[in-house]
Amino acid sequence: MKHFLKAVCTLIAAALFTTASAQSTGAYLKYDLNGKTISHKNAELNAYNKFEPETEDEKAGNDHVLYVSYEVKVPYKLDIIIHTPPHAAPAVGKLPYVQTVVPKDGPCPSVHFSMTKTVGEEFEFYGSEDATVGNFEITKVAAGWVEGKFDIELPRQYATNGEVLHITNGTFRFKIDKEMKD
Repeated sequence: MKHFLKAVCTLIAAALFTTASAQSTGAYLKYDLNGKTISHKNAELNAYNKFEPETEDEKAGNDHVLYVSYEVKVPYKLDIIIHTPPHAAPAVGKLPYVQTVVPKDGPCPSVHFSMTKTVGEEFEFYGSEDATVGNFEITKVAAGWVEGKFDIELPRQYATNGEVLHITNGTFRFKIDKEMKD
């Protein structure tokens, strides 16, 4: 009986340690941009989960969004939008990059990246498209958290010069929020 109680206590301690470790790690977003490492921890990040109904041009689905808080003063702000089927959570696997919204004939699940670069008082915008070069993979979904890795050649939007940001060694982790109600 003593051995049984000791084994049960050990299992409970391990479960509590795992839960505490997951909670203390919190959300993060880390990547290399043109050779410089950029890292954001839990307090600088926000996430939400919003159902998007079907329209004439777009598929219905959920958008699971991880973004750098607007209060954080940094030159680069990266947003990740994971598109999933309606009322579904992200799942482990590789996802294709897409434009901001998923057209009716577009892939789902998929992912969209957008980057805002502050240059003085001006802003430059970068975003993934259907043919964007790179890889995105959700590596783990457990206990309400999603983790993954990525690299991407992020093209500048609304410009004719074809500038591209080279993002490598990207990793992220965020809590899957409950679906927002409108």
